[in-house]
Amino acid sequence: MAITNFFLLPLGDLRRRLDQSLIYDWAMRCPVAAYSSFILYGDVYGFCQQVLQDPSMFERPDDGMVIAMLARISQWMFVVLLSIQPLFRLRPIAKSEAISPRIAALMAVCAPLMFLQLERAPPSLGFNLLTVFISLLANIMSVVTVSFLGRSFSVMPEARQLVQSGPYAVVRHPLYLCEMLATVGVALQYRSLPAVGLLILASTLQVLRARWEEGVLTQAFPDFIAYRSQTSFLIPRDPLRFFASFVADFAARRRLTFVVAFMVAVLVVMATVLQRLVA
Repeated sequence: MAITNFFLLPLGDLRRRLDQSLIYDWAMRCPVAAYSSFILYGDVYGFCQQVLQDPSMFERPDDGMVIAMLARISQWMFVVLLSIQPLFRLRPIAKSEAISPRIAALMAVCAPLMFLQLERAPPSLGFNLLTVFISLLANIMSVVTVSFLGRSFSVMPEARQLVQSGPYAVVRHPLYLCEMLATVGVALQYRSLPAVGLLILASTLQVLRARWEEGVLTQAFPDFIAYRSQTSFLIPRDPLRFFASFVADFAARRRLTFVVAFMVAVLVVMATVLQRLVA
């Protein structure tokens, strides 16, 4: 026991010093962004190669092909969201002391990206329509939610600011809810046992991540206990009120309008690039 403490105490002291280091804080922002960008690049490159190898498929795409392309583009947008979020956050004022919550948080972020390594299911108009609807809805809500969260966003169980506006006035973890919904949309593009397993794993990790995060928030913010008693954990008690929170005031509507306009612009750019590749 004495020998174990001899090694563990210096390691714990080193970890606390690293947590207080600005360089370490920036270094920890990079792995998730780099991993997401690498996975995204591989899938986009593979899609472009598919277009170049068989351009006839995309010269006069039918409705099913267009919907399938929209589904894939919306998936890319979700991965882009995961890659840029950590780069703009504030430094934390409190963190989880345990290692397991940190590992689980990283796994929760990386699990949805693993879908891109699976074989996609055959194109299906019905599933593609459902995928596009769920993915776009989840992506729009995710980006708007992040705009309310601002620089308080974190991957690990950490505390920066206690946000209680917008969707956070109804649900304590709306971003995790939106990410889980987006993961459902991604899983529908694969429709296999590995995809179901990944969906269950990602959802379980998100719930654990939220629980551990609440422990940190309780210690950092005395007001969190009252806030917790007035809001739902993950699933809104009043879904209509939750969706209404995204357009509840002028600021929320402005954020939503900007996000939708930006996504439409991205889709137009992708369609233009695709036409040039075919040509």
